[in-house]
Amino acid sequence: MTIEDQVIGALCAWRENRGGQIEGMQSVLNVLHNRAIARGTSIYAEAVRKWQFSSMTAPGDPNLILFPSEQDSEWQIALKLTDQLSKGLLEDITQGATSYYAQSMPVPPGWAATMRQTVIIKGQIFFA
Repeated sequence: MTIEDQVIGALCAWRENRGGQIEGMQSVLNVLHNRAIARGTSIYAEAVRKWQFSSMTAPGDPNLILFPSEQDSEWQIALKLTDQLSKGLLEDITQGATSYYAQSMPVPPGWAATMRQTVIIKGQIFFA
């Protein structure tokens, strides 16, 4: 895992689910990692793949323009989680999920019907 994978992975986890604290950000990193393995790519490539993580690529997403400060406690957690992932020490709490969406969405995305739900973590529904 490169330093780019670590920084962009942490940023994606922070933007996508910092409100879910450790478990929320860990679950995003798990999905990034599972996708990278499934597609033979990298954490970086998956985080910036168009329309995959709205906080990273979707125009109009309010998180797209947010960046953490060094003092941000959630950012520090995201960096620690990414460091654990880079060392192979981060447990996959998503049960192999490669996709998720927010429980608060009024209508599930179409792709959800074609996948198997694995778990619900901190307001996100995960699928493999």
